Amino acid sequence: MWFLMSKFSLWWVKWNKNLGTYESRMTVGSRKATIEDFKERGFDRIVFLGSLGCSGPHLPENGTNQYMYNKLQEYVRTLCNEHYDWSIDSNNPNNGKSRYDVGYSDGQFLSLWISSRVGTVKYYAPISFSYELGNSIQNPLNEKKYSAPPRDCPMNGFDESYWHGWIDGVLSVVDDYRVGFYWSYESCLQATKHDPNFVDYFGPMCNANTKEYVDDYITFIRDMFRYIHNRGQELIWIPATGGRGVSYLNDPDYDGILKIGGYFDYVFVQPNYYQYPKLDEKGIKDSLPYTYEKLVEKIRWICEDLPGSINNPNTTISIEMEADSAVLLGQCGHCASCRYENNHCVWCDNEKCLERACDYYRAVMEVNPSALPTRAYYFGTNLEVINRVREKCPGW
Repeated sequence: MWFLMSKFSLWWVKWNKNLGTYESRMTVGSRKATIEDFKERGFDRIVFLGSLGCSGPHLPENGTNQYMYNKLQEYVRTLCNEHYDWSIDSNNPNNGKSRYDVGYSDGQFLSLWISSRVGTVKYYAPISFSYELGNSIQNPLNEKKYSAPPRDCPMNGFDESYWHGWIDGVLSVVDDYRVGFYWSYESCLQATKHDPNFVDYFGPMCNANTKEYVDDYITFIRDMFRYIHNRGQELIWIPATGGRGVSYLNDPDYDGILKIGGYFDYVFVQPNYYQYPKLDEKGIKDSLPYTYEKLVEKIRWICEDLPGSINNPNTTISIEMEADSAVLLGQCGHCASCRYENNHCVWCDNEKCLERACDYYRAVMEVNPSALPTRAYYFGTNLEVINRVREKCPGW
């Protein structure tokens, strides 16, 4: 379905472990944002996402690295073997429940929270791929850290999976303003042999075959898409391309959008120009500056090449506009013109970040002024970012 000039806004939520419920992270300056704040800025679709807690595996947070890593491997292997019973932690309240049942209760809980707050704006409920651990688990052999293990194993199919249960749990809450679901796993590497979940978890911990994993994953996405469609809902995706140039995005070994993009109603590609100062191209050893010209090249690929590659004329292809608090005077964020120490932002050139955000609109206008009228918007958690960027470039 096509909505002329629709603007999809991300709405970030977080799980409050102490209270056992969700909280909105969205603000307007120092106050909490309301649905009216989104509507006043022209947003007519809301996409919920963020730290989605509930009912995760109780992986140990204490003990030696070897002990915690062994428990992580045990969890992933039981997912692959289709007999996970939540018994890694004997105190886990999900003991005896199926993955479907746990997904159902998790999805229902989130859906009840969303429907009581969203008002009269149409929205998309998230489908969470991974659990976020409170503390990373480290492999004692190579010091690799694991912070987001998967909630289930897509190789085993969609039927009766955690995600099948999650979707049914969300749908159990009647809400006329919910129009679909958002697939929250952003990596464009999914459905390829470079998928981080295959490389980190299913490959080494389950000895999964690369080709079988990729084929099974594509089938999983297809079946999930069909299931959601058969229930009158839409499925959208906002894949991250990171610092990959068009030469990588044209290669199905590095870009899963080419393989699974047609199983979504909307695909809003993240150019990630705002965040990344460098970009890689195939056949070039060193990274290149991620220049405005490279942004134009990527948007041209999104606008002109990608729609024909995914082989589904009913899929709307567009982009995500990107900015965050780094455009606000004296504030930090995740911008290519920020400086970091120990992975923490210590300073940003706010004017350069603002220019980089505005470059998205300029690039779209350069490629085709009438293209990509329906867009998604990432702006962090503060709607003042929208105000600031539109002061500088009103068409953003």
